Amino acid sequence: MIDDRGPVVHQALLIHRLIELRRGNGLTQEKVARSLEWSHAKLMRYEGGTQVLPKADLDALLNLYRVLGTAQGRKLQEIGRKARDKPWWHPHRHALSVEERYYVGLEMGVARIRQCAPALVPGLLRTRDYAHALCSMTDPGGEVDRLVDVLMGRQGMMLTRSPVPEQVYVLDEAALRRIVGGRENSGVMVRQLHHLVERSASVQLRILPEEAGLHFGALGGFALFDFDEGLPPVLHTEHRGRVVASKKDEDVHAYAEAFDRLVEEYALDACRSLALIEHHAQRLQDRTRTSPDTGEEEERAHAKGVGALPSGDLLGVFEPRPPPPPPFSTGLGTEAGSE
Repeated sequence: MIDDRGPVVHQALLIHRLIELRRGNGLTQEKVARSLEWSHAKLMRYEGGTQVLPKADLDALLNLYRVLGTAQGRKLQEIGRKARDKPWWHPHRHALSVEERYYVGLEMGVARIRQCAPALVPGLLRTRDYAHALCSMTDPGGEVDRLVDVLMGRQGMMLTRSPVPEQVYVLDEAALRRIVGGRENSGVMVRQLHHLVERSASVQLRILPEEAGLHFGALGGFALFDFDEGLPPVLHTEHRGRVVASKKDEDVHAYAEAFDRLVEEYALDACRSLALIEHHAQRLQDRTRTSPDTGEEEERAHAKGVGALPSGDLLGVFEPRPPPPPPFSTGLGTEAGSE
């Protein structure tokens, strides 16, 4: 029985299997298109993942690849059916960009997440109040409640997956010190820090202390998604206000190596990371008990070097910083035109 990883991942899995079948039969995209009297562009859209396969066209491909009616063919038909399902976030689709829908769709079926967050708490670890404060700043008067609902839905889906995906997060200490919600409502940040402590029981949290100095993660946030059943990993980063995905081996490998270096060479271990989060939570609680003048003076002192709260980041997909090179492909056209 196929587990419910959502239509985006089932679509990716279906494409992966169909390309394997086409190659196994020694067929190029051009030969397949001619055999089925399709345009080459139509098959490119299917294999590129930009168009979902209708049942009739899927059956035509399975017949051409000589698996229609077999156990393998029936399994692919079931995957195709799930790829045509509406995702849980379909009612909120108009609040999301194409890139964000792709990200959230892949997230639903991921086996492992490795994310580096240099500026803000990652979306899957945010409290509702923290997320609302960010969305209110970046999209005032807009789709704030809808965006927060999507984020809470993402968190709920992740917690109810079986098994729950492995999650490893590397946060810069600046994300702990930046008071989202403002001085007048510092309880938002206190609750967020306590929430991180609670979540550390089920996810891996590693903190990059200020003493780590300049590191790869300071150049921009990124996330690596790993999948089961042979699907290639996907790298995500924010580029000029857009979520950009890449499946290129060189991109994924470079960022995977960089992530490992952050964990092994720069970040605190799990126990010391947890202690640092608790320290900042306690420090902020103590500060709120001081006199307004004293608290404000201390706030300015701690804010030095951290910088202003970045704009963007509506869904907590990435921190809104320019990514390092190399340039990335969109990841939405996996193989289109390659043969």
